[in-house]
Amino acid sequence: MLWSGSTDSTIRLWDMASGECKYLITKETPGTIPPPQQPQAQQQNPQGVGHAGPVTHLVPFESPAGNFVISSSLDGTVKAWNGSNGDCVASETHGQGVVTIALTNDLKGNPILLCGLEAGNIMIRSILPSPNAPALCLLFTLSAKYTAGHEGPVRALRAGPANTFYSGGSDGKLNVWEITGDFGL
Repeated sequence: MLWSGSTDSTIRLWDMASGECKYLITKETPGTIPPPQQPQAQQQNPQGVGHAGPVTHLVPFESPAGNFVISSSLDGTVKAWNGSNGDCVASETHGQGVVTIALTNDLKGNPILLCGLEAGNIMIRSILPSPNAPALCLLFTLSAKYTAGHEGPVRALRAGPANTFYSGGSDGKLNVWEITGDFGL
């Protein structure tokens, strides 16, 4: 499957052999969505499971539990989807638009999600559930109160070598960050 996200708030899953759109996920798509921070308790979402704003980024993620795609949106949410059928398996809100996302690892090799926000903050979230944190749990927020933070939207995030990552913002800054602490995962 090939996944695509759009400024019309939709996510489409394409059959690569035929070029046919197999699934269309919109804000009206019926389904269940886990409530924030409680992935085991699902509830029907009357508004649908898709994003309500432009989809800004899609990131594939493989784990022992299967293949997933993580999406971000200017509606302020990050959602995790089953990579084969498009079912929403987790969702978290950020209170502001999520412009970009990237995957990296903590010091122990646990996967973490970096979320670049409209106001210049970078939120760091867990990916996999652990005894100490559910999937997509907020671990830390980097903000402009740090001398090297962004003032304005974070436009790009990329994982780097040796527990580093890079962020680029509308403010013209390119920052290099190093993960040195334990997130307790």
